[in-house]
Amino acid sequence: MRLSKFLFLLLFTITLSSNNFAQFGPLPPFTIEIEPVITAPLPALHSFAFAQSGSKWLIIGGRTNGLHGLNSSGGFPAEYKNDAVIVIDTNTWAYYTADLNQLTKAIADPMRSSNMEYIQEGNYLYMVGGYGYDSVASMFVSFPKLTAVHVDNMINAVINAQPIASTIRQVADTNLSISGGELGKIGNDYYLIFGHNFGGRYSDPPSPLFTQTYSNCIKKFNLSDDGTTINLSGFSYQLDTNNFHRRDLNSAPIINPDNSFGIGIYGGAFRKDSNLPYREPIRLNTAATSINTYEQIMNQYTCALMPIYDSVTQKMYTTFFGGISLFNFNDTTSLLTRDIDVPFVDDISTLSCNALGIYEECLMSTNLPSLLGSNAKFVPNKHLSSYANDVIRLRDLPNTKKLAGYIFGGIRAQQGNFGSSSANDTVYRVYITPNNVNITGIEEPINNIQNTQLYPNPSNQISTLLFTLKENSQIVISLSDITGKKVVDITNEEMQKGNQKININTSILSAGIYICKINSNSSERILKLVVGR
Repeated sequence: MRLSKFLFLLLFTITLSSNNFAQFGPLPPFTIEIEPVITAPLPALHSFAFAQSGSKWLIIGGRTNGLHGLNSSGGFPAEYKNDAVIVIDTNTWAYYTADLNQLTKAIADPMRSSNMEYIQEGNYLYMVGGYGYDSVASMFVSFPKLTAVHVDNMINAVINAQPIASTIRQVADTNLSISGGELGKIGNDYYLIFGHNFGGRYSDPPSPLFTQTYSNCIKKFNLSDDGTTINLSGFSYQLDTNNFHRRDLNSAPIINPDNSFGIGIYGGAFRKDSNLPYREPIRLNTAATSINTYEQIMNQYTCALMPIYDSVTQKMYTTFFGGISLFNFNDTTSLLTRDIDVPFVDDISTLSCNALGIYEECLMSTNLPSLLGSNAKFVPNKHLSSYANDVIRLRDLPNTKKLAGYIFGGIRAQQGNFGSSSANDTVYRVYITPNNVNITGIEEPINNIQNTQLYPNPSNQISTLLFTLKENSQIVISLSDITGKKVVDITNEEMQKGNQKININTSILSAGIYICKINSNSSERILKLVVGR
């Protein structure tokens, strides 16, 4: 769910060439290509729960229309709920459906909901919460339910037009009354990440028609399931009313430098002080850590994600496909635009994190074919080499184009803001081509200047510039305004290889946007610095 007051449009632009946009980080050691699957239209859906078994996909819940309306009658109309269990056979692209109305209302209603949190564990799909109409209570709620579905049994029942009730079990717990969050697992522990308990009819401005309580926490718990009985236990809560006040976020599995598994958490809405998305990433291992030294530029709302790890450089890459973003890049005008109405975009970006915990971001050279990706699902190619948590092993890939996976569903918009939208009925193949990185132990050539970081940003007193030199070099650092006029020479000196730290006095600068350039003998890096007052 996305709520925007549409009060006014505030834009500022930064003129950058498409090459210079990689100022936010070097391009990753792989390229991406997108192509549609040419077949008859598939069910148009977004905000659903998903599982797969072999070549078959299982889809439950979600919406069949586009972006929700902002009045009580147009928010989440009942006629656009997904009232079917859907199975898609990716060998033939044929699909099969089973009507949820064959179930009791108490069982079916949570399965018709939108923005559930879900995870597939082996042959079980676990779905938590979700927002929808409770026809027993005659009201809209975030359901306090966990639904377990036996994936293979459900797929077989749907394909063969058999009853589906025996494939489903449910348990209730008030901890689960969450929609718009994420559900993940590390080791034996489950994590219900952020989201909100939303009840009543969705509308803008908020009126007595609804109630909304952000979880502001990560709920860690245990789930045991013997195939008959489901037990939830051991709930513990990591609370942060400032950084965890999020819904409609992104999360994806990550590999840590010590090869342990974790979860990366990105974006989400809404900030407590404005109707804008969060931009600070969060790393979840046994506990969550907010990274307040980096602000994600692109793709802050729920979209299709592809995680990739380079075991040699120990860099974790997460690629974001389209969706909704505070910034978007215009390839024709080479303008990066900040838009507080947070438009739909076709940009594909990759966020990286190195072994030192330093984040960088860049735009990929390929765009999506239209404004889509929001509330879509990236389905990994299970035949591709990956870790147990579905992170792609970059170094195991051949230096040829390979199918990385598919983008299924989501919202397709006609324009960035204030236009019509619909649920997407086209599946897209995603291809990945590594850039000569598959020889274990050999790293591709890289620039002399690495690991650039500038914080705080925005700044009003002092900003600290961090970077690493691979070799001794003469370094020139300067600040220019957005017209290219140099305003400050920061340093011009010989520096030794290794980590560097430079303090920049921003108190002497007028409020505005500046470009920080770092030049060495062999390379240049460019970063944006915002000075506020």
